[in-house]
Amino acid sequence: MNSEIDSELRNRVTDPLNEISAKTGDSSYQVFTDFLDLTISSFSGDESQYSSCIQRYRNDGHDEARIENLLRLHAKALSGLMFALEKTNEDVLGSVYEHYSTTSDNFSQHFTLKSVSRTMAEMSFPDEKEIRNASPDDPLLIGDITGCGSGSLLLDSAHRLRTIRPDCPAVYIGWDIDSDCAKMCVINFVLNGLPGYVLQGDTLRLQVNRCWQVEPKNLPRGKMPVSEIPDSDQERIIDELPI
Repeated sequence: MNSEIDSELRNRVTDPLNEISAKTGDSSYQVFTDFLDLTISSFSGDESQYSSCIQRYRNDGHDEARIENLLRLHAKALSGLMFALEKTNEDVLGSVYEHYSTTSDNFSQHFTLKSVSRTMAEMSFPDEKEIRNASPDDPLLIGDITGCGSGSLLLDSAHRLRTIRPDCPAVYIGWDIDSDCAKMCVINFVLNGLPGYVLQGDTLRLQVNRCWQVEPKNLPRGKMPVSEIPDSDQERIIDELPI
């Protein structure tokens, strides 16, 4: 996937993250994980998660001025991600993940090729006549629950649906056992305007460790677009899945 994203656009995300790694001595993996946590905390208003990242910097001996600089670099990476996404309409975040070699042989992860993902989306929605009538009370339910990764297939499905039926209500569901992949999917849902749920846990066992609800329409209203579903409500979400 990463070969399909222009390196200059990807560098808008990776250059600030690499600078953080150089300043802290943290591995690329640790910096990227921090970036995911800080981004989701900013989308959800989770002060506890945000504070835990800052506290780790303090524990590593960084003073407040250095921490402020690191947080500005994280914010710069997010701005770069939004810019690259606007220019490409592609899964830039997944490309960054692969760029840092956090998939494939290292973690036995292999993301679906972009050409395959796009073709699968076109097969799912060949034309407008193949889509049932839907309403806000009865939206289409579109899921990738066998390992959604960063949500690339769901993004392509959303793009395809918006092309042939832009007014069709839909709810998207992603599920992955890997925590970083689930977090990337949450961020991609927000930045691409996909309403729905992202679950992190073992799909085969129907086991959920964490579940986020994404409501991008909250952003223009000044509300947080991400909320974490409490354990007591997770069973309801699973019951709605097309499995």
